[in-house]
Amino acid sequence: MKVNFKLRKGKKTNTILIDFRLGRDVRVRRSTGVEIKSGSEKYWDAKKCKIKIPNDITNFLSINEQLRTYEGEIEEAIIKLKSDGRVSSKTCEKAIKQVLKIDNPTALIKKNKSNIVLDYFDWYLGYYKINNSSYTKKPLTRGTLKTYNNSRNYLKRYLEYKKINTFYFEDIDQNFYNDFINFGYKNNYTINYIGTTIQKLKTIIAHACEENVHTNKEFKKRYFAKLEEDINHPYLNEQELEAITNVELNNTLENNVRDIFLIGANTGLRVGDLVSFLKTPKLIQMEGKKFINLKQIKTGKEVLIPINSKIQNILKKRDGKFPPAIHQNIINKLIKSIARKAEIKEKFAVEKTISGKKTKQIKPKCEFISTHTARRSFCTNTYNAGMAPHNIMVMSGHKSEKVFYNYIKASLKSKALQVSEHSFFN
Repeated sequence: MKVNFKLRKGKKTNTILIDFRLGRDVRVRRSTGVEIKSGSEKYWDAKKCKIKIPNDITNFLSINEQLRTYEGEIEEAIIKLKSDGRVSSKTCEKAIKQVLKIDNPTALIKKNKSNIVLDYFDWYLGYYKINNSSYTKKPLTRGTLKTYNNSRNYLKRYLEYKKINTFYFEDIDQNFYNDFINFGYKNNYTINYIGTTIQKLKTIIAHACEENVHTNKEFKKRYFAKLEEDINHPYLNEQELEAITNVELNNTLENNVRDIFLIGANTGLRVGDLVSFLKTPKLIQMEGKKFINLKQIKTGKEVLIPINSKIQNILKKRDGKFPPAIHQNIINKLIKSIARKAEIKEKFAVEKTISGKKTKQIKPKCEFISTHTARRSFCTNTYNAGMAPHNIMVMSGHKSEKVFYNYIKASLKSKALQVSEHSFFN
């Protein structure tokens, strides 16, 4: 049994084919649906059946990973056929088509121009998991895929609730939009969750429209907007971070979690970037100063973040080493108890809209602390210290000042003092 991948050249794109052989009698040749741009064939390794390194194909890692996944799943399927005594050209071809999802209509939407919303949603996620998105110019990240999947599942639950078997793009109108939101309210979703679902659905509708799958322009109207509200999530000020630094902890795991959280609070890194960095830490030195160097998962941009004295102290007590990477779920669980031990227990009220109604949740502040609190604390504390927003954004990765200002939790007085430093008020 041999699973090979070959490149079929085209004018605009080159398609990767699967060439499966079993003995003399069984041969299956099919397109995987994976493509690379024309001119990139020089990077194809025909012997190893993968894309060479180095290259200028931005999504080569996900392509190579997908090919290996196909190879493993096909071998597993054929082994099962052998054990069942059902090996033939037809059964092998059917098994391979199932692995490649060729028998699934959602895998061929690009050709069939299906205007069934859930089918197109499924195709979009499968296709741009591997290929460069027409919007971001790179494959969808794991976090983005998770958000899209949540939105897709919300839509599926809505359709099941309404007992709608087939939902077309042409069925989308203002009545659907309002009903879609009310469904979220009835199921205790927050405004921001519903809004994110609408945003992702809108992207799917727009993409299908660009592909001439439908001509429904309702999504462009003003009413079809993303719902959102600013939640007053807490941040930790310098004194509270110092309390976490100095609190006595008795086990190694808590110490590691504490240090990871503090590194996040002094770099502004997203937790995914921080955990990725800790797996293979990379520092560079310029003019006697050390910087964390990495490429952000969400934006794909390279960042350089200076190591301040607080991170240096963490490295010093660890003999120059960073703490080991820990899954964010573990960090989220333990950082609350660590903050509780640090006496960060003042009452804090988080207000948000759930089921269409304003709610207020009052708990000790430590109960609201998570990995994201570290990033929020960095942005707010550097802003309060007088650092210019555009300089903070270079490290935090925020794309616009509007998003940044919604993100930081600086008080009205702090913002007024920042503004007062402008030359206009001198």
